[in-house]
Amino acid sequence: MPAKKHKKIILISIIVLLTIYAVMTATIPPAKEKERTSLVIKSRTSLLQIAHILKEHGLIRSRPIFMALSLAYGGKLIAGEYELSKDKSMVEIVMMMGRGERKIYALKIVEGYNIYNIAEAMESSKIMNGTDFLNLARNKEFLQKAGIFADSLEGYLMPDTYHYSKEIEVEHFIEKIVQRTKNLFAQEDIVAEMKRFNFDIHKTLTLASMIEKEAKSKYEKPLISAVFHNRLNKGMSLDCDPTVIYGLNRFGSPLSKADLTYYTPYNTYTFAGLPKGPICSPDKNTILAALNPAQVDYLYFVSKNDGTHVFSKDIQEHNGFVSIYQRTKTTKKQ
Repeated sequence: MPAKKHKKIILISIIVLLTIYAVMTATIPPAKEKERTSLVIKSRTSLLQIAHILKEHGLIRSRPIFMALSLAYGGKLIAGEYELSKDKSMVEIVMMMGRGERKIYALKIVEGYNIYNIAEAMESSKIMNGTDFLNLARNKEFLQKAGIFADSLEGYLMPDTYHYSKEIEVEHFIEKIVQRTKNLFAQEDIVAEMKRFNFDIHKTLTLASMIEKEAKSKYEKPLISAVFHNRLNKGMSLDCDPTVIYGLNRFGSPLSKADLTYYTPYNTYTFAGLPKGPICSPDKNTILAALNPAQVDYLYFVSKNDGTHVFSKDIQEHNGFVSIYQRTKTTKKQ
């Protein structure tokens, strides 16, 4: 056999063997273990670093072959949290990461949620420990970074359902929610309405949060807004029960007469004007209602115990409705 032909056969054999090896390495899982490993690939992690992480965890056999397979997705795999196991082949892993089949967490912030409710939602959705969230929500350095000049995140987290993937830090995720709120207040019509009342974002959110807690129906929001605006204009106390509850940090129990006279920076029975800050997260409709009160002269409202309220222009009329609908409660006085 001529030497040239012999070398050619050897070369072809090597290529075939390497191809078989590469195919087997790419398609045969490293082991039969089905135990899942949760790996978080952070944003801006290079392809080489991803291959190294997977090799370290025994999830792939060859870094070069893994990187070669990734070229099917332009060498760009999607960061995130992946549930992987050793019984998956490299082809399967590359396809998962190329398609971005990562773990996504949903956070639902309901209108009227306060930071304690949001902390519970954070923990139940497995995004963040509830206590850690509350600490972050009051962290001055974080608040300044997020552009919030208040004591906490209260009111600044716009109600909606948000989706989180762990390739980004949870702090950045929260900052994005804050930015969503700030974007709303950057709209020209809202800026103009705030100027009309000499309100800033904080004051608007504070008033809107009170309306959110008092109003059960969209129809009543402008009416309740009008009551608060009218009382502010007259220098009256706002007498909003939810602010008392928030200041006491005692949710779910009825208020006593003593509670109404106990001073906190949130108890609007003990001073005129708005409380220190928001008491919950209001939605967009409530924010708009806070800036567009109904053109009425009402100064009082009382619950009819069916989710709606009856409104009054004077204390005598109001006390009459209180006696009808809230017989067991203390009559409000001017």
